[in-house]
Amino acid sequence: MIPMREPDEKKFTLSYNFNSKEVAGLAKFLRDNQEALPEGLEYFYKALEDAVYKTLSLDEVKKFYS
Repeated sequence: MIPMREPDEKKFTLSYNFNSKEVAGLAKFLRDNQEALPEGLEYFYKALEDAVYKTLSLDEVKKFYS
């Protein structure tokens, strides 16, 4: 479960255009190492996974993560 953010938490914006190979590599790495994900990266992981799910069909997602 993703914890709620604190209202006074400082935000940092980083602009970077990922290519599909980078997104795939990051998503697979984070999925494989989910238990070791440092505290505070839960929202990043969720956003990345959501981006993968939005661009792939259900069958593609199953293949991607297998």
